[in-house]
Parts: sequence; C-alpha cells; structure tokens
Amino acid sequence: MADFDATNVMRIAQEATLEQSLPLRVAGVVLAGGSDYVELLINIDDCPCEPCQFAIGAFRDGSEVALRDEIGDRLRQYLDDYRFVHM
Repeated sequence: MADFDATNVMRIAQEATLEQSLPLRVAGVVLAGGSDYVELLINIDDCPCEPCQFAIGAFRDGSEVALRDEIGDRLRQYLDDYRFVHM
C-alpha cells in the first residue's frame, strides 16, 4: 500500500477532476498529521452560483487507482447534489 504525499495527491486529484462534466480545479491539499486522511479543496471555475468552492475527503493509504476512484466518487456525489440544488 502506498502513502501519497501532497504533491502526488494533488496530481491524482487533478486527474480525477478532468473526468467530471464541470470545470473543476484542485485549489489545495491538506494532509492530516499522522493520518492517512486528506482533505481536498476544489474550485468550480465559472461557477453560476455559490458555493463555488467545496472540500472532499479521502484516504491515501491504498493504491493510486483506489485513491483516484475514491476522489472521483466523492466528486460525483458532491456534483450530483450541487446540480440538483443549483441547476
């Protein structure tokens, strides 16, 4: 099992955002000290209404594919809720 640093988590998260139907940008990564949990701050570019920034969490102790899938799942879940409320 891998334990990805902030740079690798950022890269993997950016790859996951490219798969979504909205223009998303990873604004930041926060690693919890001594933990495999990471928080990602995501911006929705050209956002039609607030909120245009949100956070999701993921665990970085699995494989790269598992982390990308988890981030993608969390993004889709947030964006489905966002679209239901705002579009």
